[in-house]
Amino acid sequence: MKTAWYLGHKANDVGSCAILVGDPDRIERIGSLLEDPVYLPVKRGLKTVTGTYNRTRISVAAFGMGAPIATIVMHELADLGLQRFVRIGTAMHFPPARPGGFVISQSALSFEGTSQSYALSDAPPVADASLVANLQTAVSRNDAESTTGVFATFDAFYRDMFALDPAGGAKVTQTRQMLHDRGVLATDMETSALLTAGEALGVACATLCLGTVDGISQEKLAAEPLALGEKLMFSIALDAITMKEDLK
Repeated sequence: MKTAWYLGHKANDVGSCAILVGDPDRIERIGSLLEDPVYLPVKRGLKTVTGTYNRTRISVAAFGMGAPIATIVMHELADLGLQRFVRIGTAMHFPPARPGGFVISQSALSFEGTSQSYALSDAPPVADASLVANLQTAVSRNDAESTTGVFATFDAFYRDMFALDPAGGAKVTQTRQMLHDRGVLATDMETSALLTAGEALGVACATLCLGTVDGISQEKLAAEPLALGEKLMFSIALDAITMKEDLK
């Protein structure tokens, strides 16, 4: 039985679908929502938990930050036989999305480098329509609000998305205006690469993020609504990826 190179997992260690998270600390928090969670051995800081939710065996895997490693994790899991992936996390958001609301990927613009190695065409990658519909349904059932639209994905957070120093200020302002002009809903560091790789690998993928940074004002969501939103995001993602067709 093959073993994933970086994750170190075998096919019988993982479920039939996976939620991909950045922050490894979220693994324990999501794992507490699963039945019979098994925390797999950690290699290179890549944490994974496998358990059951809604009668479906599911894995939750953490990749840290950025498109290259997120895509490695998804590619290795796809090679082990997983067919559906939902990436969850936080994102910078633009109107009409609101602070503390959820944003769902419909498609994505790539300003990162990983997609080039997976792209099948020059067209922007699109999220799996069934997963998007599941996410929208799960948001509604959890009495939350969401906006679905175009994501934009970057590699250089402090030069493209958020200015940490004066040297980055002008470029970030210019980028922000470009995103507004192109109707972008949210920005992150993974979605376009994951959607592109998903198309190349023949697996379903979509993104659900909590809007935590206002793309216009750069104001950050406060700690309490962030914590509450994260808990709700976990439930929505689990509901969506395990949703049965006859229960929609």
